[in-house]
Amino acid sequence: MNTNDITDIRDIKDLVPIPINWWWWAALLLLLAIAAAVFWWWKRRQPEVVAPVIAPLTPYEIAMRALQQLLADNPSVEVFYTRLSDIVRHYIEERFGLRAPERTTEEFLAEANLPAQQMTLLSAFLVECDLVKFARHQPDATDRQRAFAAAEKFVEESGSGLSAATVGAQRPLPHSTT
Repeated sequence: MNTNDITDIRDIKDLVPIPINWWWWAALLLLLAIAAAVFWWWKRRQPEVVAPVIAPLTPYEIAMRALQQLLADNPSVEVFYTRLSDIVRHYIEERFGLRAPERTTEEFLAEANLPAQQMTLLSAFLVECDLVKFARHQPDATDRQRAFAAAEKFVEESGSGLSAATVGAQRPLPHSTT
């Protein structure tokens, strides 16, 4: 075989025309249109499932459920007081718009403008919770029951009788002279 022989090399062939049959394309398009119309008709025919609208829980309902859950869980003393305080603080935040969870007890009590009886109850309750959380005070079972009852009483009394307009006026801190 001679490698210099170029007679066996041929030129590139021209493109082979593919016959286009427009009938196939029209039939495919018609079939797709019919399928889309049937799908649209079928979706329209199915009744719409409307999810029931559930009213959001009020701060009172959230706090009362959390209190009942706390009783059911029966955690250790420190966890009990921490959760009890958090429930009341979050209730105050949601109910009255005070940023209670991020502030110290004195800071948000100074801002709260609650009736004197509720302010006294809330103040005593939160001071007791602070003693357990931060000073490692060890209350007994009756103290736990009393603290729970105080939290429940505060939520019950403030859940219906007060409006958000009754809080927000600045009060001086108990130890300040202004």
